[in-house]
Amino acid sequence: MTIVQQLVAGLGIPNFKVLIPEIIVLITAILVFLAELFIKSRALISTLTVVGLALAAFSMLTISEGAITLYGLYIVDSFSLAFKFFLVIFTILAIINLQSYVESKKTYYGEYYYLILFTLLGLMIIVSSPNLISFYIGLELSSITSYILVGLWRKDYRSKEGAFKYLIMGGTGTAIISYAIALIYGKTGSFDFARIFHVIQDNSDIGVTAGLILLLVGLGLKASAVPFHFWTPDAYESAPTPITGFIASVSKVAIFAAILRIMVEAFPFSNQIWSYGWAILAAASMILGNFVALKQKNVKRMLAYSSIAHSGYILAALASPNGIGFTALIFYSIVYLFMALGGFIFLSAFEKNGNWTNDFEDFKGLAKKHPIMALYMLIYMFSMLGIPPTVGFMGKFGVFMALISSNVWWLAVILVITSVVSAGYYLRVVAYMYMYEPVNSNKFNLTTMEKFTVGFLAVLVLVVGIYPTIFWEISNILTSVLIMNAGVR
Repeated sequence: MTIVQQLVAGLGIPNFKVLIPEIIVLITAILVFLAELFIKSRALISTLTVVGLALAAFSMLTISEGAITLYGLYIVDSFSLAFKFFLVIFTILAIINLQSYVESKKTYYGEYYYLILFTLLGLMIIVSSPNLISFYIGLELSSITSYILVGLWRKDYRSKEGAFKYLIMGGTGTAIISYAIALIYGKTGSFDFARIFHVIQDNSDIGVTAGLILLLVGLGLKASAVPFHFWTPDAYESAPTPITGFIASVSKVAIFAAILRIMVEAFPFSNQIWSYGWAILAAASMILGNFVALKQKNVKRMLAYSSIAHSGYILAALASPNGIGFTALIFYSIVYLFMALGGFIFLSAFEKNGNWTNDFEDFKGLAKKHPIMALYMLIYMFSMLGIPPTVGFMGKFGVFMALISSNVWWLAVILVITSVVSAGYYLRVVAYMYMYEPVNSNKFNLTTMEKFTVGFLAVLVLVVGIYPTIFWEISNILTSVLIMNAGVR
């Protein structure tokens, strides 16, 4: 046996079959890069991107769960497959609405497509990471490409400003997470979640606690939780709106999934520390996000602060460190995709026409000019507010019940009060659409893809809100997978 054969036999060959979705996304990104470099056909670039993502989504339906590969650095279980499937599907919905928007703004660049694919690849790595090293690699890949996406609007100063703030704050968060990982490794001797689980079970000291607290701070910044939210309003407002929708929905939900996996699989014996920490961040996010959103005059910026508030609602579930809380977090994270992406795609559809600026004034009388689209926006606003029978109500109700089950009454009260406060700006959008005469005389040319995306997601908001059982059961199953994986590997 040769030396090479001995090395291969000793190391083993990774199971690449379970990595097919990631491989497809990577190959698609490379092909899109080459197409943009040599062919420059806009239709080919967008079609190639969508086809590649569709193949990646389909391949996930054929993969067996429970496989660990890349020498323990990557896990493919029901939890990661479910989240990756939703991430890919909603990335497709964002991409099919991108070309018409950037062309109308005269800021079309082929880089958008392969940068989105690399961001998605990083997010897929994040949700499949049972190890702090692979988690960090995925986080860096998704973060760096996100900074570029926000600042890619080359002729717009605000895009540069938003990207700069995002870069500085995001880099700070990455540095904090790096130091947290160093502390955790120094005290446990491992980056693996299962090994950390067993070491902390036997011996948890100040070093581990400090590392965990720093990890909460860094992850809170990535999730745009208060007081680490400062990058969010400017980055969301200044980025091309379909990109904003992608970052506010797909990227944020992947972070929530990663947070849950790390907390449950690596630090279950420190749940008193992290549940209290996430409760404080959640309360601050709900209060500041909602009250500052009340003062906004621009709907896009208002939705940015609304996103901060929803980060609070979702993270509040971690204040209940049990199966009910974990299920509520997963359920709310998935259904938040419907509301967030739908709302921002609605804005992008109108923003590319005429002199629409996303100010509240632009929404005056919209129900008379575009009654169906106005109805879709009403559904999104009601869902974000939490009015039944929309899915937003079920999401908040699940978190509320989880908090009550753990006797975290103070946070449950904050959730209810801040939800009532949010009516001040969500219903304001509805009032402007239905209670005023039209002021914008421009004709809006909405594409078929825009109408389909906004309508499809609005229908999902209602259907899942009326019949949430399937998604709740999926969330419950994924919670069971996480709990069973804790300390197993």
